[in-house]
Amino acid sequence: MAVEKPTTHVNNWPNAAGFGDLEDTTTPISLKLTGSIPSYVHGSLFRAGPGSYTVPLTNKPGQSFKVYHWFDGFAQFHKFDVSPPSADCPNGRVMYRSKSGSDALKAEIDQHDGSPVSTSFAYRDPCKTKFAKFFTKFDRSDDVTSRNISVTINPKFPSPMSGDSELVVKTDTNQLLRLNNETLESEERFIWGAMKSDDIEKALLNGPLSAAHSCFDEGIEFNYVLNFGKNLSYTIFSLDRTRTTTIHAVIPVSRAVYIHSFFLTKKYIVLCLWQANFKYRGLAFLWNRNALDSIDRTWNPNADTEWIVIPRDGSARHDNSKIKVFKSDPFFCFHTINAYDDGDDIVLDLSQFKDHGILWDLTVEALRSDTATGVLDPDRAPRYTRWRLPSVSKTAKRGVAVLEAQSAKNLHNIELPTINPAKSLTKQKYVYGINTDGNSSFFNKLIKLDVDNLEVKLWSENAYSPSEALFVADPNGKEEDDGVLLTVVLDGLKNRSMLVILDARTMNELCRATMPTDKIVGHGFHGAVLLK
Repeated sequence: MAVEKPTTHVNNWPNAAGFGDLEDTTTPISLKLTGSIPSYVHGSLFRAGPGSYTVPLTNKPGQSFKVYHWFDGFAQFHKFDVSPPSADCPNGRVMYRSKSGSDALKAEIDQHDGSPVSTSFAYRDPCKTKFAKFFTKFDRSDDVTSRNISVTINPKFPSPMSGDSELVVKTDTNQLLRLNNETLESEERFIWGAMKSDDIEKALLNGPLSAAHSCFDEGIEFNYVLNFGKNLSYTIFSLDRTRTTTIHAVIPVSRAVYIHSFFLTKKYIVLCLWQANFKYRGLAFLWNRNALDSIDRTWNPNADTEWIVIPRDGSARHDNSKIKVFKSDPFFCFHTINAYDDGDDIVLDLSQFKDHGILWDLTVEALRSDTATGVLDPDRAPRYTRWRLPSVSKTAKRGVAVLEAQSAKNLHNIELPTINPAKSLTKQKYVYGINTDGNSSFFNKLIKLDVDNLEVKLWSENAYSPSEALFVADPNGKEEDDGVLLTVVLDGLKNRSMLVILDARTMNELCRATMPTDKIVGHGFHGAVLLK
């Protein structure tokens, strides 16, 4: 009788459960609490990301359609309702629920025997992707769950000041998905161009790509839409609390770049064209219908990064001479951290990669501990980096960006960076994020970085895989780091997830809310906190 070979994991640091096919928890469950929830942590933590990676094929018993890139995992949304201590619950309480968000897309894939039927980030099945372009007609499905929208989640759309905020999910295409903020059911899918606008060029907001990460200031949301082809351009716009868009600039460019996030200050919007160029002026994306096959994989060490600076005052709407361009050495980035005006300079912080190879590295096989052939190399991870654009108003047209600071140690890498939201658009001292020390095939630590001296504090436990850490401020605190961090963590050895609350100053654990065994929150992307 054959003996089944036991599953082995890279460095005995299991994380594979977070890349599995996970069931929904539609009826809220109470989590086991260890420790006590701080009195000011009262509200909901929402998270978005993949919840499954395969689709069993009805007409092909025993076969499944498989997603091969982390960014293409099928959407699942999560909600943790956090209550502080009370008479009934002296240590507080955490309730959890989840709901998938790509049911119609998965049904269409099954109906077409595993052929991809909508735009993706990367290839889905190497044997099927080449046929995807023939299924364009299915990309126009009206079903609200026929897209894979699961990167950022915002419970205050369009503005925390609007009075009727909604729960909305975004991705890097021009697609937004409204969810029911209680059940997480998908309710409406729309594009930026569907918002109200008096601009005669409103159709520019119908283009195919936008940033998953908007920037925000005083109840106003900022983003861009990228239009491909002959009239290749970025349309920079804002959305106010009345759901009305204002176009700030239309910027013709010579290359289309994959931009996941950008910068905002009190005076400027800054779009950074790092090196992740879509081929053929972006038309490759419309043909391939996935991002990764459409990005030029060749890295050019001599190609400049361009920092496009657009005034927020509207002066560049019909006068592109108001736009300044600064240049620097090449790099790649997923996530900006913060930006602020420093006199006539602009200071910009980001998590910076040496090159764009990470785009092709983040396959499920390479990240899962039971299929990976090695660890997630700290030297390939991004480092905290600060750039300065000097004398912006005095720059005639073009300037040079100055590298001001960068983490020197590869073990101080940082990704999915967050800050105290109160420090947005002003100088911040601390940045929080996930980190890899090279002992796992995935990120396995949380890091707190002091940007003034580049010193760090770390949090980790054996076989734990943490997610993005979200800051909740202590309303009675006096320092920037007076508050807590909320992070969802996979315990790989006990095969369960938990919500962990850390003291943001010391990085010590205050409490955890643990799920039952085999109840998993997938390795997702981003979250948001809505306080009561």
